[in-house]
Amino acid sequence: MIIERLENGVNVILKNRRDVSSVSVQFWLKTGAFWENTKNRGIAHFLEHMVFNGTRNYPPGMIEQIVENCGGEINAATSYDYTYYYITIPKDHVFTAIKLLKELVFYPLLLPEMVEKEKPIVLEEIARSENDPRQTFWRSFYKRVFEKVNYRYPILGFKDVVQSFTDKDLKEFHRKSYHASNLTVTVVGNINEEKVFSLLKEELLTLPSGKMNIPLPVTEPKLKPGSEIIKHPAVANAHVVIGWKLSGLSQNINTAVLSVLESYLSYGKSSVLYQEIVENQIAYAAMGVKDLFLYSSLFYIYGITEASKVELFKNKVLDIIKSPIDRDIFELARKKVLKTEIFKRESVESEAEELGYSATIFGNLDYYRKFIKEIEELTLEKFLREIEFLKDSYLQMTLLPEGGIR
Repeated sequence: MIIERLENGVNVILKNRRDVSSVSVQFWLKTGAFWENTKNRGIAHFLEHMVFNGTRNYPPGMIEQIVENCGGEINAATSYDYTYYYITIPKDHVFTAIKLLKELVFYPLLLPEMVEKEKPIVLEEIARSENDPRQTFWRSFYKRVFEKVNYRYPILGFKDVVQSFTDKDLKEFHRKSYHASNLTVTVVGNINEEKVFSLLKEELLTLPSGKMNIPLPVTEPKLKPGSEIIKHPAVANAHVVIGWKLSGLSQNINTAVLSVLESYLSYGKSSVLYQEIVENQIAYAAMGVKDLFLYSSLFYIYGITEASKVELFKNKVLDIIKSPIDRDIFELARKKVLKTEIFKRESVESEAEELGYSATIFGNLDYYRKFIKEIEELTLEKFLREIEFLKDSYLQMTLLPEGGIR
């Protein structure tokens, strides 16, 4: 493996995999919805759309067509703490993938007419989200949990703000965020590491450096517990979420423990929520979920049930998290996480994602290198100590049919 930071700040991570015939090239940027403000909410997501609308050397759609003709796929994703673009392609086309991603990510035209053309597409996406009662429910939950950090706002942004975007707005956000100092490039697959590194240096050293995105410290208040109800005529069942606010990834939260907790609660038919809640017809579905961000996180238990069974569901969940955990069941949950993580890394795309995520979020590869070992070494005693937060105050939100409990 080659890990090196270039003179202009680009972080390069290469891993040769002789067991595959493909390669995944990924450009990770330390930018996303977290770095927005009241005047540009949604711009990180909008910019992700816009880079596919033509570059200095390729008209709209041409880069995607080249990738498809080579037998590959290209896509992108915007989160709060990062944005990334990737091409997964047969190994003989790795140099093509690198050059195309550089062109796509760093040299989009961002023409005024293309901005106006893209607006209806994104606005329709926002409208669909706002008209979906479940999406509205989740937005309300996040806004209630997070009081100061930008995780309380939707990544898609708001219609009036997105409608106001100009090419100048996008070019300014691109200039401030899409530069060498914010970039991590991961390449995983059947490659000659030295040749790929040489090409990357040649291609990427021309990128300008900039100020790395390091947000001002924000002290997120502790969760204000409570129980809130939202009603909507378009839902047939009750949706219940019980959540706890946690520290962020930048504050050394134990991701291994939370992954095993997810597994214990909701991985498969042997999981405790399935056995105790779904099998007993208290809910149609139930799961435990960790949602991890740089500067604050949360863990929640979510269920879909009949409106008349909301209290029964809540009481059963609270009973489960207070009950002793059998050592054999813990071991099964731990082994499920371990197996899932090992199998996931067999995919070049997933392994490149793990490397890019680790380097972008943590600034190093400790998460990638240590996660499996932490799962392997996790004991029941440590697990129980780390999930003490489940005894803390929680927030419950419930989405009910307009008629309420009948």
